[in-house]
Amino acid sequence: MNGCIISPEAEGVSSVRLAEFIERFFALEWTHGLVVMRHGRIVAECYRDLCSPADRHQLFSLSKSFTSSAVGIAFGEGLIPSLDAPLISFFPEYDSPNVTERMRRVTLRHLLIMGMGRASCGLWGDRYGRLHETFAASPAALDMRVVAERFASGLEFFDDNAPPVRHLLEDELRDEPGSRFEYNTGATFLLSAVLQKVTGQRLPDYLRDRLFRPLGIADDVVWDDLPGSGGIALGGAGLNLTVREIAAAGQLWLRGGVLPDGRRLIPASYMAEATAKQIENDGPGRATDWCQGYGYQFWRCQHGAFRGDGASGQLAVMLPEQDAVVAATAGLCNMQSELDVIWEHLLPAFSDAPLPANPTGVARLREVENGRSFDLGPAGAPDAATLPLNETARFRCAPNPLGLVALAISQDSGGATLEFTFGDGLTDALRAGYHAPRASLLRRVVAGHSFMAFSRASWAAPGQLRFKVAVPCSTAFFTMDLDFTAPSFHSKTPIMFAHTWLADVAIQLFGEK
Repeated sequence: MNGCIISPEAEGVSSVRLAEFIERFFALEWTHGLVVMRHGRIVAECYRDLCSPADRHQLFSLSKSFTSSAVGIAFGEGLIPSLDAPLISFFPEYDSPNVTERMRRVTLRHLLIMGMGRASCGLWGDRYGRLHETFAASPAALDMRVVAERFASGLEFFDDNAPPVRHLLEDELRDEPGSRFEYNTGATFLLSAVLQKVTGQRLPDYLRDRLFRPLGIADDVVWDDLPGSGGIALGGAGLNLTVREIAAAGQLWLRGGVLPDGRRLIPASYMAEATAKQIENDGPGRATDWCQGYGYQFWRCQHGAFRGDGASGQLAVMLPEQDAVVAATAGLCNMQSELDVIWEHLLPAFSDAPLPANPTGVARLREVENGRSFDLGPAGAPDAATLPLNETARFRCAPNPLGLVALAISQDSGGATLEFTFGDGLTDALRAGYHAPRASLLRRVVAGHSFMAFSRASWAAPGQLRFKVAVPCSTAFFTMDLDFTAPSFHSKTPIMFAHTWLADVAIQLFGEK
């Protein structure tokens, strides 16, 4: 769908170069949606054919910039007395001899700049490694329901029943607070916990009237809680927004916290600090956008830009020198390639003054905006010799880290359906078309939420059925192979975040008698 409501040339942007940029951007596999704004107006908007402007997409760490905005708002309201207030001062109920002297020196500013002193991000990863080791040693001993729950949440569950805030406050810190940048989603969760403590509201509820509604973000916005936290929003992840909503926030950040109508939502002094370099992050002058410095949950970029970003390509890039914003969602393995396309192919599109009208260029831009699609593999056809039409083949699964206990496969003349059964009884059905993608609502195959997925099926070889799956509101995409010749199921994706050992899973199958 095209959202470009004006001629880009009227805003000093070349339609021809915008079209080239969009082609390059969507040549990156699994980019989903894109909005480019200049002088506060949309000059280009593009989505792949299974995506739409209404899609609320997982933002992952782009959520952090919204949490930073909430800190700024609360600071402006006097609810946070100082960014140098000690973290422990907000949680006297968790103060104990288990809180180290180094932790007592951690302030809100240290959390904002990713300088609290942790060696890892605190909410991700370590638990999955131990689960993997347990599974490898004794598959039958691992509670598959526990694995499935952790897979579905995408988060580390703490080993004991301690509240997560207390767990993090009692952590040993490797470094002196403020001495070193260490990207840390746990730090942003702690900011969310502080905000809930001082406002008496969950983070999204606090922001509803102060940020979301002024930006045109509807009240049904979803921001996930950290499991086991008693309702505290993740802060560092878990927010779901449309590309247009990301762009609206980007425009606010570009203007230093001021809406187009002149209303100020975030204090000017806070926004100036938040978007400036506050801490070195891995060396000056290196030619990547992860080494340009870090502010308050915002990254500094090349070319005088700054950004909020989330894993696998969720972007709000603010370009002050060009008075422009780029918002995007994707499922990429290399986010630097996404930024490189902006620097190489979008920056040359901007001029300091309006350009002459170019109807031919605008027509080309419209064509490019509306011509994107996912590559879900070749069109297929039934293999009735392997699987008779309208019959179902059923298999039991060997112990596996996905927690699957059974698979069932059937096909009709237009496609195939793969049904998954998990150890706790939950089932998901993946529907795939041979000629056109088919849609499915998946509850567990994709981590975190129920998501619409689109899949195409093809028989890659006799007895070997392949599914290519896109999940437009998430970063997820999969290749799934079912081999009837030596019965097995193989699920593969390059994007699995904390639980990387689930990214490539092969499962032996046994035919049901």
